[in-house]
Amino acid sequence: MKTYEFEITKNPLKDRDDVVKSLVQMLEPCMDKFVMGNTGLFNYNGSTTYCDRVGLFEGWSRLLWGIGPLLAGGYKWSGLSVYKEGLSNGTDPSSPYYWGDVHDFDQRIVEMAAISLAVMLNKKELWDDYSKAEQDRIYKWLDMVNGRSFSENNWKFFRILVNLLFEQVGRPVNEERLENDLALIESFYIDDGWYRDAVPFDNYNPFAIQFYSMIYYYFRKDKDKERCKRYEERVKLFAKQHIHYLTEDGLFVPYGRSLTYRFAVVSFYSACAFAGIEVLPWGVMKGIILRNLRWWFKQPIFDREGMLTVGYRYPDLTIADQYNSPGSPYWAFKTYLMLALPADHPFWTSKEEELPKLPDVKCLKVPRIIFSRTKEDVVLLNGGQYPEYQMNHAADKYAKFAYSAKFGFSCSISNYGFEKTGCDSMLYVGTGDGYWRQRRKCESVEMCEDYSKTVWKPYDDTEICTYLIPAGCFHIRIHIITSQRDLLTKEGGFGLARYKDFDLELPVNAKSKAKSDVSLVFPWGFSYIADPSGDREASYIMPAPNLNNMASCVLVPVLSGEIKKGKKNYHICVTGASPNTGYADKIPAVHYDEASGILTVGGKKLELK
Repeated sequence: MKTYEFEITKNPLKDRDDVVKSLVQMLEPCMDKFVMGNTGLFNYNGSTTYCDRVGLFEGWSRLLWGIGPLLAGGYKWSGLSVYKEGLSNGTDPSSPYYWGDVHDFDQRIVEMAAISLAVMLNKKELWDDYSKAEQDRIYKWLDMVNGRSFSENNWKFFRILVNLLFEQVGRPVNEERLENDLALIESFYIDDGWYRDAVPFDNYNPFAIQFYSMIYYYFRKDKDKERCKRYEERVKLFAKQHIHYLTEDGLFVPYGRSLTYRFAVVSFYSACAFAGIEVLPWGVMKGIILRNLRWWFKQPIFDREGMLTVGYRYPDLTIADQYNSPGSPYWAFKTYLMLALPADHPFWTSKEEELPKLPDVKCLKVPRIIFSRTKEDVVLLNGGQYPEYQMNHAADKYAKFAYSAKFGFSCSISNYGFEKTGCDSMLYVGTGDGYWRQRRKCESVEMCEDYSKTVWKPYDDTEICTYLIPAGCFHIRIHIITSQRDLLTKEGGFGLARYKDFDLELPVNAKSKAKSDVSLVFPWGFSYIADPSGDREASYIMPAPNLNNMASCVLVPVLSGEIKKGKKNYHICVTGASPNTGYADKIPAVHYDEASGILTVGGKKLELK
C-alpha cells in the first residue's frame, strides 16, 4: 500500500505559505464535486445515521474550518463565490437546494459551528456582502438551533458559537440558551485541564471543548473575563498533559472514537495560538503541528483524486464510527485555524522546535493512563475507560490494555473466530464454542505512578484483576483470574505489518527460545510476547485484513492458555513492539511471586497491591 503522488506529499511544510499551499492542495480536488446549487460536497457514495442529503451538507460545511481562517489570514481563494452561493441557497426555504429545517438531535446543528466561525472571521465577505433578505434567511436558519433539544455534551458549544455569531453581526442573541449552555460545559470540567461529557478522555477531547473554548476566548475575552480566564488556565494545564501523547516525529497515540479526523488531533495547539495563548513555547507548538501534518501527508489517506477518505492511516471503514459520512474527514481542517494569524505573529516567526524532554514513564491520573515513551514510539497503557454512548467497536477503541503511536490497535469484525477479533493488546476468554470476550467496563480502577490495576468481568461468574506495568518499549501484564467455569484464553501483543508497500512478502521470521515466547521480526520492526511462568504456549496469528488502523494486514504474537474453575489462576505476560529491531534482544527479565505480590523487573522490585 502506497500513497498516490500528489503535490501535497512533497510539501515541506516549513512556513506559513507552505501550510496555505497544503490546504489549497486539498481544496482543489473538491472544486468539481460541489453539487445541488453548491450546497453539498459529493465525493463518493456512502451513508451514515443521517440522510445522504445532510451528509452532502456536512462535507460542504467542514471545508469551512479551513476556508474561514485562510480568507481571514489575507489569502485569496478561487472558490469563495461557490461558498457564497451555497450559503445563500442552503438557507433559503424556497430554494430546491435548501438544507432543510433543523430538528432535535440533528446533524445540521454540528455543521453550524464551521459556518458560524467562518462568518465571524470574514464578516464582510460572508455577511455584509449579502442582501438584507439573505442575511435574514441565514439568521433564521441558524436561529432554529435555539429552539431545539440535542445531546447534553460538547454539542452545546455549537449553539454557543451560533449565538456568538449573532452577537458579532448585531442580531438577537438567545441569552438564556447561551448562559445555560455555558453552565453545562462548566459542569463537564474535571481537573488538570480535562473535560468529560458522555465519552471518556480520548483523541476527541482536545479538538472539542478545549478547541471551542479558545474560539469563545478570542471573541469574548473582554466581555466575559472571569470565564475566559478559567479557559486560559485550563488549556495551559491541558497542554502539559496532552503533550505526552505525541512522539518525537509527529505521531499521536490513536485512542477512542473519531479517528478519521486524523490531523484534527493537533488542532488544540492551533486554537490556542489563534487565541494568543502560549500553552507551550511558540516554537514547540509550531513543531507539534507541522510534524504531525508532514507525517499525515505522506500516508495513503487520499483517494486517487486527492480526496480525504474515511479511515485512519489508510482508507478503512472498519475503524469508522456510525456518524462518519464521506465528507466527515474534513473535520481535520480545524487544524488550519492558525492561518487566521498574521504572518508576523510569534507562532509563525518562531523557529520550529522539538518536543521538550519528557519522562520515559508518565501517569495521568484524570484519564487513567500511563505513558511509556521511547525514542521510537509512545505506548498508552490504559487503566480502564468506557463510553456511556455505545459507538462502533467501543471495547476496541476504549478498553484494550495498550495503544501504540506506531502500531495502533485493531477493531473486531466479529467475536466468533479468534482471527476476527483483531487479536491484539487484550486477554480474550472463551468457553470453547468459538466466541471470545474481552475487557469492556471495569468494576474498579486504581492508578499509581508505576502501574494500573483494574478489575473486570467478562462473565458474571468470572473476575479478572489486571495489572499493567511499563518497561520501556515493553510492558508487563499480570492477570489474577477466578472463575466458576473452565475457560480458554488467548492474549495478543501488538500487530506488526506483514507487508511493506508493493514489495513481495518476506518469510515470517518467528523466533522462540521456549514454547512460551515468540518474537516476530521484520526489517521494519518486531513484536514480542512471552509468559515468563511458562504456563502458556506462544504462537502467532494473521487476523482478518483491514482491522488494524496502522497497517492493513498484520501478524500478532499470541499466548494460549486455560483457566480452571474454582481456583485462583495467574497469567503473566511480557509484551512489546518497536520499529527498532535492536530492542528485540533487550527483553526485561520478569519474575512474579504469587504469594507476596512482588514483581521483579530487571532487578527492580515492585509490590503490586
